[in-house]
Amino acid sequence: MNDLPEPSRWFNRHFGEHSQSVMLALAKAGRAAHERSLDAKTGSQLASNEAYGSFWVILPEEVTAHLAFLPGREVIHPTGSRYDLVVFDGTLVFPAKCGRGSSGADRIRLGRSDFRRRVFSLEDEASRRMQEQLEFELELEGDLDAAVKDGSFGSATRVCLVAYDVSARGGVQHVYVGEATLESSGLVTWHYREELPLHLLDGEGVALVGLGEPSSARFDDAPLPESDLTLLKPGELPSTNVEAEGVPDTGTGGASDDLP
Repeated sequence: MNDLPEPSRWFNRHFGEHSQSVMLALAKAGRAAHERSLDAKTGSQLASNEAYGSFWVILPEEVTAHLAFLPGREVIHPTGSRYDLVVFDGTLVFPAKCGRGSSGADRIRLGRSDFRRRVFSLEDEASRRMQEQLEFELELEGDLDAAVKDGSFGSATRVCLVAYDVSARGGVQHVYVGEATLESSGLVTWHYREELPLHLLDGEGVALVGLGEPSSARFDDAPLPESDLTLLKPGELPSTNVEAEGVPDTGTGGASDDLP
């Protein structure tokens, strides 16, 4: 992992010695989800991006698969969720696609749902105090923790949001990781944020050629054909020495062998 960037203190606090591997895995998961969504769009033959919209539900599958190397991880399926999520050492890894209306890292919006609001109620005490200042419009009885007391979030006590800025045309453009709360409008309020350097994927090309296989040759990679054609000087006649050409005399008087 010498070629990977040094992880931040935040990453080390949440993922320890696995930080660099997690950074790479999250970047690769986003790319894999983009490729699958693009395949869905192509297969649908739709001019619109509706089929590509499956990215949001494909993404958690890819994140779960790419984080399979984490020792002692929990794979959970919270009540109300349509996909599995990973919990590592108390941290719930929550991947999401930046929704419509997002404009830069500080104005990210997520699609609103009761499930996502329940996810973001998993906060430590410092974040909880800030969360209580927000005007959540939850239709839940009791405090903000009421919805997570069913135990379906496993050992999670905090949330790591991984927000992917991605599109069918531009691919994965930004991946933001950190701690956040969610306003009732769907706007993300970051308490800590960093961006994954997408050069992590350099050398991890998306070509269809398998690893270890030779790359497909270009159409113009073949050697140029040799030619016996030469330029003649003015007034010079071409050579007609048949013997020099190595062609046997067939007695046909130079007639063509081709049928009419």
